[in-house]
Amino acid sequence: MILQKVRGYCMAMTMAGLVFSSSLHSAANAIQWGVNIHSGGSDPKNVAEKLAERNLKCVRMDLWGSDPKYLAKFKNAAAELNAKGIKIEAVLFSKFSAGQSRHQDYNADFAEVEKSVYDSIKPQIENTKDIMLDYELQNEMSLYKGIKVAGSSGQNANDYDTPAGRLQAAVLRGMSKAIDDVRKSSGLPLRIILGTTDRSFGLLTFMQEQGVLFDVIGYHIYPWEQHKPLDVDPWFGSGGPLGQLALFNKPIRINEFNTGEIYSGGPAYPTKPDYENRADESVTEAGFRSLDKHLKEIMNQTAANVEAVIFYELWDEARKAVPENRFGLYFDEDLQKPKISLLLATSFAGGTLSLAEKDELIKRGIGWNVVKSGNE
Repeated sequence: MILQKVRGYCMAMTMAGLVFSSSLHSAANAIQWGVNIHSGGSDPKNVAEKLAERNLKCVRMDLWGSDPKYLAKFKNAAAELNAKGIKIEAVLFSKFSAGQSRHQDYNADFAEVEKSVYDSIKPQIENTKDIMLDYELQNEMSLYKGIKVAGSSGQNANDYDTPAGRLQAAVLRGMSKAIDDVRKSSGLPLRIILGTTDRSFGLLTFMQEQGVLFDVIGYHIYPWEQHKPLDVDPWFGSGGPLGQLALFNKPIRINEFNTGEIYSGGPAYPTKPDYENRADESVTEAGFRSLDKHLKEIMNQTAANVEAVIFYELWDEARKAVPENRFGLYFDEDLQKPKISLLLATSFAGGTLSLAEKDELIKRGIGWNVVKSGNE
C-alpha cells in the first residue's frame, strides 16, 4: 500500500435483512470488483462467504510460496475463495524484495540474481497454477529506496537507471521468465502483472527495456476528494493517470484503491485534520464522497481499459500505526462491522445491500445505481 496512505462508530447492521441487489449494472459488469486480503485471514471460509455476498469477486493476496506453512495456508484460503467463484491475484516476493535479505545487494552478479529468482519462483507457480492465473511481480517497487534518481518525477525510463533499478530489473526478469515458462509448458493462460504507483510510469518503460515480460499493468492510487478526475488530472501528465497508463496498450488493474483522506493527519499530512475513521465525521465523510466521485470517473471514462478495481483492504489492521490501521472496508477481521465504504463498494459491484444499508448511501447521495424504492 502506498505510504501516503480504532475507534468509535461502527455500522453493525444485521445481515438478516439483506434484500437488495443492484440490477442496473450495465457498465459496472465490465469491471471486476475485489479487495486485498493479504494471506486470507484466520477464517477464509467466512471471508469467501462475505465477499461473495457483496459480489466482490476477485482478491489480491501475498504469496510467499517458498515457505511450506505459508503456502499451505494460502492454498487453503484459495480453495475457499475459488469455491465461491472468487478469482485470485497473487503478489510474488523474493529475497530481493523490500525488507528482505538481499534487497540492497547492488553489487551482485545480475545473471546470478536472475537465475536465483527464477529457480525460487518457478516452483511457486507450478504449485499454484491450478488455483489462479494472475501473478504480480512484487509490490510497489516504484517506492523502493534508491530505485529512482533523486529529484526525478519517475515519469521517464531513465529515472530508474540506478543500482537499485538495475537490481530489481534482474529480479523481475527472473520472475517473469519463470511465469512465462510455466505458462508455455502448462498451456494455461497465466498472466504477468507489473505494478506502479503515483506518476511513476517510467518504471514500466524501464522494465520493458530491461527485458521484463508483463501482460497487465497494476496500479495503486488513493485520490482525495479535491483531486481532478483520473482521466484529466494534469499532475500525472496528459490524460491523467488513466491516459498515461493507456499508452502501454495493456489491461489495467487498479489493484490498490481507497480514498486519500485516510492519510489525513498521518505522518505524510500531519498538519491536516485527522481522519476519524468514523461515519458522520467531516474528514471521513469527505473520504466517502471521494471514493464515490473517483469510482464514477473510472466507470464513465473511455481513455483506458480498466478491467478491475481492488480496494485496499478488507479489514482494519488495528495493530498497525496510523494510517495503516484504518484502510479496511470492515472495522474487524470477523467481518461483522461494515463501514460505509463497504456499502459503497458493494453498490458498484452489484452485491447485496439491505434496505437500511441502501438508505445510508441514499442519504449521502453516493453509490452506483442506488435508488430508493420498495423491495427489489
